[in-house]
Amino acid sequence: MDGRRYTSASELRAVFNAIVLPRVERGELDELVLSSAEAAAASQQPPGTVSQLVGYYDAGRRVAVAHRFVTPDGELAASGKPDPKEVRVDAELLVLDARVA
Repeated sequence: MDGRRYTSASELRAVFNAIVLPRVERGELDELVLSSAEAAAASQQPPGTVSQLVGYYDAGRRVAVAHRFVTPDGELAASGKPDPKEVRVDAELLVLDARVA
């Protein structure tokens, strides 16, 4: 059975940026929008911005889940990169734990 390890946002982001994001940019992973809704006013995003939860898949197996804001012109808001919530590395699933610094 796969192991699950809770980790900090900074570690998760570093792993996502090093392992998943390059594969996304090369078109090696399928992207599926898991949920999509208008961004909450509290997020301070431009009007018409959409908040999305996105899954990234390799041959049907989910390798990551991330959140992103998409502006009306199709650009990614905030940092310009998805904000990872979980990333699979081999047999380990790294999961965001907001309590971990």
